[in-house]
Amino acid sequence: MLRVPIFFIEWFVYGISYAYLQFLIRSPKPLNEEKAWTALTTELPYGLRWIRTAWPLAPLRPLLVRAKMKQDHALGIAEHYDVSNDFYELFLDHRYMFYTCADFHSPDETIEEAQQHKADHILGLIDPKPGERILELGCGWGPMLKRIAEETGDKENLYGLTLSREQLAYNEQHNGFNVEYDNFVTRDYEPNKYDAIYSIGAWEHVRQGEIPQLVEKLYGSLKPNGRMVHHFFCRTQDNLIAGAAASQIYFPGSMGAPFRHHRESFEQAGFRVAHCSVHDYRPTLRAWFDRLVENREAALKIVDVKTYNRYVTFFAASWRYFEDASGILTRWVLEKQEE
Repeated sequence: MLRVPIFFIEWFVYGISYAYLQFLIRSPKPLNEEKAWTALTTELPYGLRWIRTAWPLAPLRPLLVRAKMKQDHALGIAEHYDVSNDFYELFLDHRYMFYTCADFHSPDETIEEAQQHKADHILGLIDPKPGERILELGCGWGPMLKRIAEETGDKENLYGLTLSREQLAYNEQHNGFNVEYDNFVTRDYEPNKYDAIYSIGAWEHVRQGEIPQLVEKLYGSLKPNGRMVHHFFCRTQDNLIAGAAASQIYFPGSMGAPFRHHRESFEQAGFRVAHCSVHDYRPTLRAWFDRLVENREAALKIVDVKTYNRYVTFFAASWRYFEDASGILTRWVLEKQEE
């Protein structure tokens, strides 16, 4: 009964994107998924489009987002990922369980094929060798660690960090990698320890003010000629878009930084940018959406209606974010110069 008045209050405070997403998520019944996808991804009429992009006013947006980001982003990450491993298995690829952008070479490829392309591409960027000590920041369910182990035959020197208890348990049960529960942002790193450090879909959770210090710590932890590889999405604009507060529905406490800020932080720490490329996240989001919808009955046996609706809207709203070019998916190879 309160959904409608709450919608208008949240519209006035946080903007129509935030309010409408919350309105859909709070539905007492599972959403009509295709209607929700269409509503969230179709270009709006001019008047509504103007409202969506203009309100809240630009000077207010940082204040509203800051108010929403009072929660420790480590807790927000746990809130998103500790839903259930069984739930994520319903829509992620069956071989690796990547929860990050895949590489679709053609529209008719499966998510398994596309994630294999992505894994192989990033493997080439990391270029791992047996005996090298390699660390993954935010290792998820261990998909890239698994791909590296397949290539090198070396599991002993692979390390991962996660802030999800569910993912930690999954790695212990299924993979046997050296995975720790720790915050890679606040962690202290031993100097000259790793040959390579990488992240896939974790760097976007690092707040803008934390990036320079973290990059410096990671630079120091790499051996001379070591390399750092990142796969993450970032904002295309320095200023926050009107719908920025909506990100806090899905990842409370996290807020991606602009592309320019990442590049400057990497270079100021001493890294040489050896590679930077842009990739399309939209096909992956649609593939996850379709597979979740296919497994709707099973999903609703694992999670409640609100959680199910949150993921349905998450995939659609994220698709719109990339369609609008408000964000881009980037891959970087950063080289530490010999000292």
